[in-house]
Amino acid sequence: MSPLVLDRRARPGRPGARPPGLRVTLDTGDPVTDAALGVVSIRARVLGGRTPVRLYLYVNGDLVEAWTEAEGHFDLSLDEHGPGRHAVTARGVDALGRWAGASMVVACHAGESVSNE
Repeated sequence: MSPLVLDRRARPGRPGARPPGLRVTLDTGDPVTDAALGVVSIRARVLGGRTPVRLYLYVNGDLVEAWTEAEGHFDLSLDEHGPGRHAVTARGVDALGRWAGASMVVACHAGESVSNE
């Protein structure tokens, strides 16, 4: 008799197979352009995971935007949020309920350039 070898590695489509990991990224736009407009342009993206996904953006702990696409754009306005440092957090949730997040602090200076710290 030949020994039976069991391959335990997960394969797509098999029970127990894991979908790709979920990751969220945050990026800011061009500081010179943003400063001229008095905003910080923010791009949030969900990578991996199982679709459909939901994407949420928080500024200083308050929900400011939500999307059902894997990418969203938001302009953090100096008029609405004022100058100073602001905590920006993005959270993504995939169809399986798995979530990931990313955070950054943006510094908004009235009359000066807007920067990502």
